[in-house]
This record gives sequence, C-alpha cells and structure tokens, in this order.
Amino acid sequence: MNDNDKEVLTKAGKAAIEKKLAQLIDVEKPRALSDLNLARSQGDLSENADYDSARDRLQEIETEINRLQYTLDHATILDDAALSATDLKTCRLGGGKITVLNISKNTRTTFTIVGSAEANPLQGKISNTCPVALAVLGHRAGDTVEVDAVKPYSMLIENVEEN
Repeated sequence: MNDNDKEVLTKAGKAAIEKKLAQLIDVEKPRALSDLNLARSQGDLSENADYDSARDRLQEIETEINRLQYTLDHATILDDAALSATDLKTCRLGGGKITVLNISKNTRTTFTIVGSAEANPLQGKISNTCPVALAVLGHRAGDTVEVDAVKPYSMLIENVEEN
C-alpha cells in the first residue's frame, strides 16, 4: 500500500470506529460466543442450524473486528492544529460543511469531505476520492470548479465552514 492508497480518518471518524470496535469486542463477540456454546450443547452439530448460524455470526463479527482494527492501525488521522487560518477556509478533507451550487441544474448541496471509511452520502459525508470532492479540494468559497464525471458539470462553491 503506497501513501496515495492510505486510508484517511478525521478525529471524529477515528472515535466512531473505536466506539464500534469496542461494541463488537465487548458486547457482540461475547454474545455470539455464548450463542455458539448454547447451540453446541444441543447435540449433533452436523444438522444443527442454530450452530451454523451462530458460527457464521461469530465469523462475521471477527471479520469486522479485523477490518476495523486494520483501518485504525493503518490510517492517517487528520490534525487541524497544523493548519493556518487561511487553510481552514479552503475545501479540505475533514473540514467543515461545504455548500455548492450545481450551475446547470441550479441545485444546492451541502456536504463534508471525509475518508472513504467514514463516507455516508445519506449523512452528507462524501469520500475524498469521489469526483465532487476531487473537484472542490483546495478551493474556496466563490470559486467555480468543473466536476470530472461522465457528463462534466460546473459547481460554484458558495460557502466553506470552518470545522
């Protein structure tokens, strides 16, 4: 994995992943182990659907724990402390909310740019690798940018909030 492929997390994203990881380790995994032991105690494992289900659930939890731990171990955590006041007003990964106007459709959208592990478009969090984020990164309110999509379009950056 080279530096360009490295996962990036905001401090809030890191905290959310740590919380989810703790929930899996402290609550979900012990519950799944208990369910597995209960199913195992029911006898013949060759035709025990409860055992198969409990075993599969435990494997899903362990896979998710490993994925989250890998993300935490290998991600770069963003630190705004090193940014100047000027940098805080640019569209940036882990920054505040950005409001843009799609010029051709005359529609406004507000979003925050986060690393792909935190992306959730329904919550207004877009990945730093998506075309809209790539178009606005490093720009300021008042700039017009071109989004590199199948049908390219222009957006006016209307507002950039400090985080």
